[in-house]
Amino acid sequence: MLRLVGSHYHFRRVVPALLRDIVGKRELWFSLRTADRLEAKARASYLYGQTSILFRKAPDMTPDEVAQLLNEQAEAYELILKSERKGHELERAEILLQRVQDHSESLDQFNKLKTATQELMDLMEKINFQSSIKDRVNQERINDLKETINTLAQNRLSSPMAGVQDERAEPAPKPIRKAKLPISVVMAKHLDGKKVSPHTIQNAKKSMALFVSCFGDMDVRDINGNVVGDFRDALLSLPAVHGKGRKGLSIQEEIDRVLSEELDTLSPKTVKNHFSKISPAWADLVRREIVPRNPWQGWDFDTTQKVIRRAWTDNELLTLMNSSWNRNAISKYTYQAIVMMALYTGMRLGEIANVRNEDITEINGIPCFLIREHPETGWKPKTSAGVRTVPIHPKLMTFGIMNFIKKQEKYLFSELRGSDTRSRGQTFANEFSKHKTAIGLPLAVTFHGFRHTVSTKLRNVKADIREIWIDALLGHEASHKSMGTLNYTSGIDIENLHSVVECLKYENNMEMTK
Repeated sequence: MLRLVGSHYHFRRVVPALLRDIVGKRELWFSLRTADRLEAKARASYLYGQTSILFRKAPDMTPDEVAQLLNEQAEAYELILKSERKGHELERAEILLQRVQDHSESLDQFNKLKTATQELMDLMEKINFQSSIKDRVNQERINDLKETINTLAQNRLSSPMAGVQDERAEPAPKPIRKAKLPISVVMAKHLDGKKVSPHTIQNAKKSMALFVSCFGDMDVRDINGNVVGDFRDALLSLPAVHGKGRKGLSIQEEIDRVLSEELDTLSPKTVKNHFSKISPAWADLVRREIVPRNPWQGWDFDTTQKVIRRAWTDNELLTLMNSSWNRNAISKYTYQAIVMMALYTGMRLGEIANVRNEDITEINGIPCFLIREHPETGWKPKTSAGVRTVPIHPKLMTFGIMNFIKKQEKYLFSELRGSDTRSRGQTFANEFSKHKTAIGLPLAVTFHGFRHTVSTKLRNVKADIREIWIDALLGHEASHKSMGTLNYTSGIDIENLHSVVECLKYENNMEMTK
């Protein structure tokens, strides 16, 4: 998304294949006009949101309407950059005001006062903000500056003693300009010399680095309860394996991994620990009256609560099956096939997305999916129990799952694409999540819930199905930890697994049709 071209960053986003004829472009590029990576990320986030709106509206628009919307978004982006430039000018104005205040009591610096005042007034005339909330706040700052300037100038210029220095009067002390207090500096100073273990210091630095990766190296005086609350929400959305394995992913990309790879998230206990590492530094700041309160205290963390992924109800499945798929990044046929595979195999999304053509075979005349490690890419099932054989349900054969096999392609679902930093199922996960939200399904219902649906149905059928067969089909560790189940699960006949699969039945109006 971010590209460094020359000395400045640029925003790049690929246009979905289905929209390229409408948009008239394969890619969208915007210059971010900055060499600062953090500032570039902030501007890129805005552009990502705007282009997402474009992609969502484009299917219902003509090419001319798309071009007009693009122009409007570009103009809005220019206004934001203009507002930021005006904000920089405002900072210059505040520095000039400091010069006015510094010299206002010194007779021999009186000419400098007049020069600085005029320069500042000229600068005020140049600043012309729009009507956004941010600009209204800046306008209030300008008004305060003008009022201070006028008061200072009037007092000095109208005073009858303007040309005479009152030697008896003590010069007013110069106001002390507040230095910036980045959180990294505050944390380093707090930890310096503390009688704690190196391990504790290292963990505190990790917690601080997590905050910086989310919000940048903010001044501690700007970190309030709202910022800390946003940080809490971000941590609770991160994968439990964050920081282990993949490197170089942004916080947003890590959060997206949770959706695409069905990962567990950080526990409330872990998030609470991060807060407890940062909070003591704020206690020092409160004592020194640098900040009024400690925003890291008073948060509730239910350390006993775990994420519960429940099965789909019949009504929710009916809603899904009767809905119209309007997402652009994934075709309707691929969407239907992936949902069907989840309902009739209980496979995880990551497993479905990584089925290769060579992973489809016949065993004793029964067509099967082989869920196994891919040495060439490093992908492997979530657990050792996930390495298994899954017989293909007759409903999948009727649906036409074999039609997805293409000789020139490696994977069964060749439409899905992955990279070093993006799993093959991530795009589908994002699109599926948006779809179910759009049709009114609750947040508690997820794609992973199909596994729970399959598990629940199999354990409720009135047939002679052994618990160990269900666990083997779903790739679960054996429910009963006897030596027999731990040592001999690999000997389960494919015919027994096939009989388990065939017990999966849904109402006719709860099935995908081509």
